[in-house]
Amino acid sequence: MRQNLSDARAVWAFVVLGWRRAAAERAALAGRLLLYMLILVIFWHLWRATPLAELAGQGLGVPDLLWYVAVTEWIVFAAGLPYRDVEETIRTGRIETSLVRPVPYAVATLAEWAGASGLHLIALGAAGTAMATWLTGTVPLDAAAVAPLLLAGVLGCSIILLFQLQLGYAVAWVGSAAPLFWIWQKLLFVLGGLLLPLTLYPQPFRATAALSPFAAILFAPGSILLAPSTSAIATALVQQIVWLALLAVATTLVDRAATARFADRGV
Repeated sequence: MRQNLSDARAVWAFVVLGWRRAAAERAALAGRLLLYMLILVIFWHLWRATPLAELAGQGLGVPDLLWYVAVTEWIVFAAGLPYRDVEETIRTGRIETSLVRPVPYAVATLAEWAGASGLHLIALGAAGTAMATWLTGTVPLDAAAVAPLLLAGVLGCSIILLFQLQLGYAVAWVGSAAPLFWIWQKLLFVLGGLLLPLTLYPQPFRATAALSPFAAILFAPGSILLAPSTSAIATALVQQIVWLALLAVATTLVDRAATARFADRGV
């Protein structure tokens, strides 16, 4: 019992460390916020110039699409690109000392990322809500749907972080994670529905994309905003939880494989 409590405190210490480091990087946070809000302004004007009447039957207007992009970009910007930290740790050989610490490297890394992403989610969420409200003059959610949307955002960001850790570990086999990240990023943008809801995709591509983990990251939270019904919220959250569990198992296997490789062949 005492050991478990000690382990939990150690993990929490890494969460706090990640939060404090993100808060200390004020210029980086300000740049992230400015870029996020600039994207919202750009897409606001883009959607206003788009003949949305051609999307007949979808019932989506300019404010709906702007709020959707605000949610998806919120999650992407909050997570960032932390796989580079793992890549650098492996390339410099610092991974060797990290692997012998009491807290497993993967757990400590994810905990620190969680702290940083938590701060980003709060800051970006506040800024994005203010900007989208100012641009559209609307607030699409009632109070009951706010908590599920926030939970969906946290789950989506958590799935990204698991993917990012796996991408960083890929350096152990391929030497550079950048090519794999580019492929993963494009799949996230397209299959996740970063800029357009999957409901606007043609069949059968829509159904294929909806079954992917990328849809759980972005479209699931966005769908809560577009259709905040009880059934839609439940479906989105269940999809995210299932993918989070599967990717947690996959991340554990990748971590064990990478650790065994380092022990056998060195860095």
